[in-house]
Amino acid sequence: MKKLVVAIVLVISLLSNSFVGAAYASPLETVEKAQIQIENAKKTSIKSPFLSSIIDQTVAKLFMAMLYVVPPASKVKESDEKVIKVVRATYEKLTAKQKKLVDITRLVDAENALIALKAAKEDKKIAAKVVELIDQINKESSAKQYKQAVTVALTEYNKLTDKQKALVTNSAKLTKEAADLKAAEQEAAKITPSAIGELVEGDILVNKISALIGEDYTVTLLSTPEGMVVDGKIVQPEIGQADKSGTVVMLLTRTDGTKVEHSIELTVKAKVNLDKGLSQISLFKDSTSSKIDFTTISNFALKNKETNKVYNVGTTPNNQKNVYQMKDLPTGTYTIEFNAPDVFQVHSIQLGDSYKETIYDPASNPLVITKDKTTYVKIILKSEITLQEIKPLENLTVPYDISYDDFVAALPKQGKIVDSRGQEHTVPLKWDVRPFQFENYTKPGTRTLSSEFFNLPLEVSNSTPAQRLEMTIQVIFPEPEKSNSHISLYKDSTSSMNKIDFTNISNFSLKNKKTNKVYQVGTTPSNQKHVYQMKDIPEGSYTIHFDTSDSMSVSHIELGEAYKETIYNADTNPLVITKGKTAYVKIVVSSEVTLETISPLETLTVPADITYDDFLAQLPKQTTIIDSDGEVHTVAITWDVRPFQFTSYKKPGTVSLTSQFFKLPIEVSNSTPAQRLEVGLQVVFAAPDAPDAVEEEEL
Repeated sequence: MKKLVVAIVLVISLLSNSFVGAAYASPLETVEKAQIQIENAKKTSIKSPFLSSIIDQTVAKLFMAMLYVVPPASKVKESDEKVIKVVRATYEKLTAKQKKLVDITRLVDAENALIALKAAKEDKKIAAKVVELIDQINKESSAKQYKQAVTVALTEYNKLTDKQKALVTNSAKLTKEAADLKAAEQEAAKITPSAIGELVEGDILVNKISALIGEDYTVTLLSTPEGMVVDGKIVQPEIGQADKSGTVVMLLTRTDGTKVEHSIELTVKAKVNLDKGLSQISLFKDSTSSKIDFTTISNFALKNKETNKVYNVGTTPNNQKNVYQMKDLPTGTYTIEFNAPDVFQVHSIQLGDSYKETIYDPASNPLVITKDKTTYVKIILKSEITLQEIKPLENLTVPYDISYDDFVAALPKQGKIVDSRGQEHTVPLKWDVRPFQFENYTKPGTRTLSSEFFNLPLEVSNSTPAQRLEMTIQVIFPEPEKSNSHISLYKDSTSSMNKIDFTNISNFSLKNKKTNKVYQVGTTPSNQKHVYQMKDIPEGSYTIHFDTSDSMSVSHIELGEAYKETIYNADTNPLVITKGKTAYVKIVVSSEVTLETISPLETLTVPADITYDDFLAQLPKQTTIIDSDGEVHTVAITWDVRPFQFTSYKKPGTVSLTSQFFKLPIEVSNSTPAQRLEVGLQVVFAAPDAPDAVEEEEL
């Protein structure tokens, strides 16, 4: 029995002394102290079911008290990790019975919050490394450095989780750079030995490569096998020498600066012991400025005048549909043979290099194929059907405030022509109208535009003399419908008492949201100083602009007629000018300086027999107020006292009067909540002084 009492005393002591001084200790020190107390409680040696139960409950209570040192999940910081670990270690040492007596939800939540906190910190660290890699991507670096930077950044980015990717603030740059690099590599992949074809003496290698890729790429040769290219031209090994093979390294640069390095294995075959040459034939209509597809003619062939052998094998490059290239033609003289459509006739055939052409004649000036040289042929066809008339375009009327994009879309995309047989054709039209030109057009007004040169249908040739292949159009920007706007200025509210002169704001203007044109001209009626009237404003949506003094700010702006007002918003509810309707605007401004107090009036004493007019004259004409900055202002006050009211006043006696509402100074706004802008006055009607006894006797 004595041992039991001792044990109970021990438990009470443990409970009563738990966390003593905790308020002055750190969380870690607190939980470590609690841990010791729990261990002491568990060491109690008295064996009794009753006492064991008390010990278990004591341990549980000590643990729960210890647990509340752990911060809630929403407030967990990395610095709480040691506390959380100590509490977890303590929990794991509890017996199964003791564990059932405690709720460790708070501990589990804190552990999970700590894990999430560490994960988020690690995510930011990992994402920051990828951001740095992306920032290092620079088109101005070498092609290899650029590709390596994009590849490394993309590889590391793809390793990230979705959460980590969301933290990469410059991922858009990576996406664009990767797309640019891929596009350049796809373009480079078009450059293959088979696509370039056989190379012969004098071929310009850069031109051969450029013909295979887009016009927005330039080609620079970085390295070529020794002796293969001299001054940009191919050098063939001489007869009997070995073919020359090797790696050609080139740099492709797009107009936006994207670079890619590309390598191919090229072979230049040695010259053969056959006297052969090449011919390049181009097809045109009307003149050498109008290319047409080589398929327009058929059965093209060159016939050797000495042997009568016919040669017709050739190819048309993908990017030169008007060209037919023939190789391995034996040297000699040739006649040119082909069939043209029925409506076409041969206008001329020119032989030779540019600016050195001669006119082909099968007898006196045939085509001559020279060893190892390309002979150029230009065939010019002309149709028997010629251009008779270019139909005029109808005038185009567009709104004066039309946008540039809508204007370009409104221009006609096709026109009509009539040929010499009276047949009408549709031709596509293009217009070269630049934004800066469009902005300079006079609107309202009229503008005459000319299209770019259009292409005639294949079967139609230009007339003789030639007509300019363009069409003109008269564009009319009509006068817009106009209306008026009535703008009023108030302070604090739209009460009639709160009207203020429009001159309290400056630089007032309306700006058309579509045309960006600014309108400022208006007038203020002499009897409505708070009003600004603007006339002849074109229909449309407008934003409102003006300046206030430094101490004033815009409270709100109301649009519309009385009792139907809406609140102005430049984006969602602008001012709308409509034909035949006045647009009302109420601008309400307020001052940063507000009314603090209204100074009371001193009591007014007047004779009881004072007249009505004298009474009115005696009433105070002003009082003072104090603003939120402590400044004192004088305000004018008026009184509404009618004769019948004055007569009804008790005299002698006292009357309380209230002034009419007064106006605050322009630089002072009413307080919030608003005070009544009036002042009270105590009026004493004093009785005449009674005469003393001596005077009465004398009377």
